[in-house]
Amino acid sequence: MAAGKAGPIALLVALAAAGAFVAGRQSASVPGPAPSPGAPRLAAPAAPAAPVAVEAANIRVCFSPRGGCTDAIVAELDKARESVLIQAYSFTSDRIAKAAVEAQRRGVKVRAVLDKSQRSEKFSELDFLARAGIPTRVDSRHAIAHNKVMVIDGETVITGSFNFTKAAEERNAENLLIIRDKKLAELYAASWREHEEHSEAYAAK
Repeated sequence: MAAGKAGPIALLVALAAAGAFVAGRQSASVPGPAPSPGAPRLAAPAAPAAPVAVEAANIRVCFSPRGGCTDAIVAELDKARESVLIQAYSFTSDRIAKAAVEAQRRGVKVRAVLDKSQRSEKFSELDFLARAGIPTRVDSRHAIAHNKVMVIDGETVITGSFNFTKAAEERNAENLLIIRDKKLAELYAASWREHEEHSEAYAAK
C-alpha cells in the first residue's frame, strides 16, 4: 500500500521524534522507585535523536492480519546484498528466519540481537539462527527489548509493531514500515550496535 504525500510523512516523522524527546525529558526528570537488591541493572535512557524527514516515495506500509507483511520482509531479505541487522522481541516466524539464513548462506553478513524471552519461548528461532552460523546475541539489559527492526544494506529500515511471528501475520492487528533512507538507516544501525555491545553472545543448544 503506497504512502501519502511527502509533507505529511515528514511531519509525522518529526512529530514522532519530538514526542520521543518530550518523553525522554519527562522520564529523566521524574525519579523512579529505588531498585531492589539484586535486581538487574537497566540501561539508561538513550539521548533523543534529531528529527529525520523521509520522502513518501521511499516508504512502503503494510498492515496485518494477513496484509502481506511477512511476504514484504522476506522479499527485502531476498534482495539483501551486504548486511542485515536484526532486532526482535519475539521471533518465531520460520519463513523470516529461513530468509535470513539464506541471506547468510549467499554471503550477506547477518547479525541478530533478540530479547531474553527468546531463550525459552516456544517456537523461538533463536537456536535456528545461531546453528546456521548467524552471530546471535541476547539483550537482557532491559525489562523487555521490544524493538522489531531490520537494517538492510545500510539503506533500508524495516520497523513497526509487527513482531517476526506467525501470529503477527495471521491474527494480530499490526503495522510494518519499510523505509529506504540511508540517514535513517544509519541511526537505526547505531542504535543496533549500542544494544549489541551490552548483549550476551548466544551459543546454540
